[in-house]
Amino acid sequence: MRRDPVPAYYRIYQVLSERIATRVYRLGSQLPTDAELMAEFGVSRHTARSAVEELVSRKLARRFPGRGTFVLESDPESRDWSARALEDLRIHDPDAKFDLHGIDRLPPHADERVAALLQVPSNERILRVSWSRVRPTGPIAFCRAYLPQDLAARLPSDIAEQMRSARVIPLIEKYCGVQAFRVQQASSAVAADAELAKRLAVEPGGPLLLLQRTYFDIEGVAIYYSDLYVRSDRLVPKIELFRHRRQVDLARPVPAGPEAAIPNHRSVRSQS
Repeated sequence: MRRDPVPAYYRIYQVLSERIATRVYRLGSQLPTDAELMAEFGVSRHTARSAVEELVSRKLARRFPGRGTFVLESDPESRDWSARALEDLRIHDPDAKFDLHGIDRLPPHADERVAALLQVPSNERILRVSWSRVRPTGPIAFCRAYLPQDLAARLPSDIAEQMRSARVIPLIEKYCGVQAFRVQQASSAVAADAELAKRLAVEPGGPLLLLQRTYFDIEGVAIYYSDLYVRSDRLVPKIELFRHRRQVDLARPVPAGPEAAIPNHRSVRSQS
């Protein structure tokens, strides 16, 4: 049996950060104590404390000596959006609501570019999800996301309703039996077409930032792709990179050429 490469403290950190993102732990509220985390997750005090320290280092929480650890209040007017790890790629903005526009299945050969990025045959149907993030002052981002048919088939019938109150990637992980391990992102400047201009309340031809993301599981299989269009006058994405030697080999990209045995990976996953 393969040993889980993700350290226990980091798995707990992921759970806690997800609870913060979904407001199980609301801004300004006190987080569980080390003893409570030890009891819930069955870990040592050192592991529990390391998980909380990860939250603190990522500025999601703050320790106050003698009082405990509290979820940091955030500034909804901030134009910063800082990512240091895969789960940080979500848009941190408590005042920006998730607006789901639709979920549909593309017909065969509808988008060969997306099929290639998802490593599936071009004649395979692909699930497409369209959504926006909207502040009271107006939209900040519009996204078209895509999921391979073999994963889309595992989603429940009420997935649209669930997406209104939970983030997309955790839902895919929950229902599809996969886990996002790494992401590749390409950034470019694009001009808004008629639909993007309407969605993001800009003039046609206006400049937008396009973030193209492909999510992979630990085997290097693409599980999700998205085109995220951002109004950079309302939201400024930032990336902070840290040097970690741990898991370097596991995180190395799979070759993009025909020598990569991608179909074999997908076949194994489909049979699991």
